Amino acid sequence: MKNEAWPNFSFTELLNPTQGWRTDCAILSTYSADLVVVVTALLALTGCDLDGRVGGRVELIRAIEALRGKVRVLAQVGRMPVPSAFRPILKLLDKFLTTIDTDENSSSWHPKVSMVRYQSVEDANDRQWRIWLGSRNLTKAINWESGLFLTSQSDGKGQRIEGLPAMAAELATRARLPGLLPKDIRKELADLTWECPSGCEAHHISLLGPGLAQGFPLPPSDTDRVFVVSPFLDSKTISAVSAWGGGKTRRTLVSTAMELQRLLRADNKALAGFDDLRIQPIPDLPGEGADTLDEGIPATVETAESEDPPPAGLHAKLFFAAKGTRRQLWLGSANATERGWQGRNFEVIAKLSISRDAADAIEDFVVTCEPFNPNTTPPKTDEDEEALEHARRVLSRWPLRQLFGDDALEIRAFAPPPLNDSAIRLEVAVLGGAWNAWPHASDRIQLGRMQRRQRSDFIQIRIVRGERMCSWLQIAPCDPPPDEERDHELIAEYLDPNTFLWWLRSLLSDNAADYTGGDWDAEPSAKAKANPYDSRALDSGSMPTVEEILRSWTRDSSAFASANDKVKTYLKELERRADETGAVKDVELLKKFRQNWETLAAELL
Repeated sequence: MKNEAWPNFSFTELLNPTQGWRTDCAILSTYSADLVVVVTALLALTGCDLDGRVGGRVELIRAIEALRGKVRVLAQVGRMPVPSAFRPILKLLDKFLTTIDTDENSSSWHPKVSMVRYQSVEDANDRQWRIWLGSRNLTKAINWESGLFLTSQSDGKGQRIEGLPAMAAELATRARLPGLLPKDIRKELADLTWECPSGCEAHHISLLGPGLAQGFPLPPSDTDRVFVVSPFLDSKTISAVSAWGGGKTRRTLVSTAMELQRLLRADNKALAGFDDLRIQPIPDLPGEGADTLDEGIPATVETAESEDPPPAGLHAKLFFAAKGTRRQLWLGSANATERGWQGRNFEVIAKLSISRDAADAIEDFVVTCEPFNPNTTPPKTDEDEEALEHARRVLSRWPLRQLFGDDALEIRAFAPPPLNDSAIRLEVAVLGGAWNAWPHASDRIQLGRMQRRQRSDFIQIRIVRGERMCSWLQIAPCDPPPDEERDHELIAEYLDPNTFLWWLRSLLSDNAADYTGGDWDAEPSAKAKANPYDSRALDSGSMPTVEEILRSWTRDSSAFASANDKVKTYLKELERRADETGAVKDVELLKKFRQNWETLAAELL
């Protein structure tokens, strides 16, 4: 759906603050959340240019330090996939993620929204909001998606959008960020108008769900052209769309062959109200379904340099109804299902009027979709996958907590696992750790001792049935909870002395782009793995020079004060670890750095 009337933005472009602005706070709502994509979001929110790269270690630590307590990711419980490649720094993301506990047998947390407030660097009281809503999850999946991007206008020259302040307040209620109170957000957004994409006018935004709004669109009876794009369907909703307009209304439905075939098997007249049926492949949905137990990391599709990977399948959700110059569009997270529209799921929906060019862009996409040809062959049923998915929905709501004593970690529940299928094996692990079978009919499991920096509110859950398995991350609060000392030790371990000194230089110059510290997700060097007691040969060239320190203090004394705080917080731990691992050169150079820094700090502060 890509032309000038229907622009295509990257995820990071939507989050990047513009020059002269910084992120003040943000709420990102999603159904499923991949920790690596959450890292990408944090990097983007701090202004990192991620075009063709993943971001650096220094940039990630700057982002975590800058955004802690200011950013919250809301995701459906049980829908955070286990990282395919673990990095200890991911444990720090337990400070950013909150899971929403809904029973997926009847309801899901399904709205996809990014809501960000930016501050002017020169004037903290000068604020701007960006809001994106649509169909995209915080995962690595590349599918056909749809969304709406809005930017606030404080001068009153934009559009007023009914329902937007209420939606934002509902998200803020669940995010519980200290600086983002629901009543304040509702009032702040009510005073703003909004710039919409060219050829688009937003009339209303709704957060649907239990206790909130509900109701399927009802376009005028003279509607003569209808498009529905949705990867998931049900017969009642499709029947409702079939009633849009009259006998001469032309209706087109785009979905997947699997969904269309399923409806026809239940009722061979279920799709009779549509003149044109089109299909796209099934979407890639990380965090859903089951995998083969010994399955490795899926292969990626090779693409030429600077070439975008092709979409895997259909994940967009669009409902379009038109008559002449009246072109109505409903866009958001809700599929063409009763569950999505009648208040069972939490969903976000925008009601829009669009230009002819934008409507033509949708039609251009539709005509590229393959015509649907029914297949009479019944699908194969994967009993293991169905059983595992049912068990996941139950176990993801099974409350767990982690108790740390002198001897070991104990993961404890209020009751044994609520599993009714004896063929399913339950396993748990700390984030990045080895799997452990949960004892039969027990409400607890004992694991080994853990150092403070290894703790995290995340644990891994895996269920296995036959040759099939599914796994996810679950939040099991630690007792005692991870504190700032845990964060500092984990960051000190992640940085290493060289990267720590580059981080200080970035703070002094206020330019992280020159001091990235290598890719944030890079593995430790082979040499370090082979002999961790080898000296890392700390590069003296990474140490801030006296000239850099003095220039920083002259330009902005607060930058030097911030760097000094980092020295007080992390240098002792870095020295301790260098001494423990026998990195003699690191010890010597860190000692030299401390002497130089403390001498300057005593004079300048």
